[in-house]
Amino acid sequence: MRRRHQLAAVAVSALLATSLTACGGDDEASDPEPSETSSSADEPTDDASDDEDRGWGSDDETTDDADDADDTAGSAGGAAFDGEITPGGTELALGETAYVPFSYAGDDGVIAITATEIRAGDPSEIAEAEGSEGMVPWHITYTVEGVEGADRIGGAQPSLDAVTADGTVGGQFISFSGGVGGCEMESADTDWDGSPYESCNTTVLPEGQEATMAGFTSGDDYSVFIGEPVLWQ
Repeated sequence: MRRRHQLAAVAVSALLATSLTACGGDDEASDPEPSETSSSADEPTDDASDDEDRGWGSDDETTDDADDADDTAGSAGGAAFDGEITPGGTELALGETAYVPFSYAGDDGVIAITATEIRAGDPSEIAEAEGSEGMVPWHITYTVEGVEGADRIGGAQPSLDAVTADGTVGGQFISFSGGVGGCEMESADTDWDGSPYESCNTTVLPEGQEATMAGFTSGDDYSVFIGEPVLWQ
């Protein structure tokens, strides 16, 4: 494992979207009507008083539940990660694994991500996409495993990008009708237990540029603008 001391990465500005239109809702949503509530919900019941007299639902039980929650927090996908986080700028060979923090919907976890293949697609795969003239798709295949807090980041979609030898990062190919060239980006299950799965991301580069590396660029520490990606080649 090597450290890359400097990476002058520039992201390709073109973002491609298929000409297919994504379905969307009405511009204005109607205001929901308030539901009727029973006045009895505001009045204490004798049963609730009896429960307090018997000690049911006591503070002690609540405290025990909170302690149990604390004990299991961060353990989904394995015990709390006690290994070494892979720093930005690290260079790896294809098949080697990086351990990186990952945030999703305001929650944090740690994933193990491994680039396994970098391959050029055919321009015909994106020919119907707007702005695709003179662009070539590059497909990055990789595996993802949750090693800490997998249950908190269920539904996440970590990805790797194509990177050229001079540090240019491919533009993200966006499709509303699925992947192209046999490259499908997958998401973690919403109730993810950290089990590994394979995914593939398509990014695009101008014709004549070759992707020689795959890069993890998610989060400030790995950003091509204010950090350094983890790179595989």
